[in-house]
Amino acid sequence: MSFMEYDSPLTTMINKTVDMILLSALWFVCCLPVVTIGASTTALYYSTVKAIRKNRGYAVKNFFHAFRLNFLPATLLGLLFGALTAVLYICFVYASVLEDGSFRFFVTTVYLFMGFVILGIGCFAFPVLSRCSMKCGEIVRFSFGLLVKHFPLALIMVLIVVAAVYVMWMIPLFAFCIPTVATMMFSLPTEKVLRRYTPDDTASWYS
Repeated sequence: MSFMEYDSPLTTMINKTVDMILLSALWFVCCLPVVTIGASTTALYYSTVKAIRKNRGYAVKNFFHAFRLNFLPATLLGLLFGALTAVLYICFVYASVLEDGSFRFFVTTVYLFMGFVILGIGCFAFPVLSRCSMKCGEIVRFSFGLLVKHFPLALIMVLIVVAAVYVMWMIPLFAFCIPTVATMMFSLPTEKVLRRYTPDDTASWYS
């Protein structure tokens, strides 16, 4: 069998690599308007799990399908988390100028925990939205419940996101590969949890 046949291991690896680069590039470009970060992130998760991991459909087609389908709720969620992040940043700025060192440490610790909670809920919210049709409020409540019930997983997810953002910040060129790689790592434990709470008809999309 030739290594360059359509279904050969080498060809499959090349196709997967190209798809991962395309998805990362799409995610980056679609995030540029800022307000579309939520929709772009939801689409990236959906297409990575369905096309890259499960070999179902075409990566780019899946991305735009999920982007259009979840645009409104994902955008609202993105704006919500963006507003909470902005408020938290202002709080950090305020805490940094406090003169009392011990009180500054206490306040900073509280804000860090709040930041973890916000990011942890977000880590569950967009994958949940990619699988289920739910109102934004329901997604937030459900994601908070997952955060509490699966705290170790939430910690891993947050660390993956923080590490990915740090790498892209230090080496911007990696923005064209890290998003999909991080999403694949992110989805391995996440999908196992979501399957337990997802109806069979929805879960079949990922089986």
